[in-house]
Amino acid sequence: MKNLPSYQEFLIMEAKQGDKVIMFPGRFQPVHRGHIVAFERASKEYGLPVIPIQVVSKSEKSPFPELLLEKIGESVVKEFSFLADFIIYPSDRKTVIPQMIKYLRELGYNPVSMACGSDREKAYLPQLNYLNSEKSDVLVTEPFGLKVVDVRTSEGASGTKVREAISSGNQSEFERMTPKSIHKFWNELKKYL
Repeated sequence: MKNLPSYQEFLIMEAKQGDKVIMFPGRFQPVHRGHIVAFERASKEYGLPVIPIQVVSKSEKSPFPELLLEKIGESVVKEFSFLADFIIYPSDRKTVIPQMIKYLRELGYNPVSMACGSDREKAYLPQLNYLNSEKSDVLVTEPFGLKVVDVRTSEGASGTKVREAISSGNQSEFERMTPKSIHKFWNELKKYL
């Protein structure tokens, strides 16, 4: 009779399935050039494709509907080869790193580390400490790392500035701060601001 793997061995085998990717959670309301630079930097740092995980909340900082965000995400993935996918995170799931890893595994990916902007590092470090501990219910095959990959400048793009450009009808400023792949969504985005 064959020895069956233990539950822990099974979880480790399961964790190794799928394409290795780097996850990058955020609001991305909407995606702008600063995000794209950070995604590309994360891909280069790790030598793997990146999956932005868009967390949608009900607030004035998150005015755009999920269906529109899905279309934008699909368009952005087509423009940039360092992106493996663009995921709208289900609103009925907890927005914590271990659950995001589980979700990406359900979709057939193998997230091995993550990247973020400097504004998120403090919130993510305790979650990663838990994830890398023996207490975690999400097994990782090697220590799950975190790299801060953004470079924020006062004149750079931000979600707030992009939303302000849309709200004020300044299409040229919107296009300056966003990737070409979302310029075609200008009229749809304007409906929500």
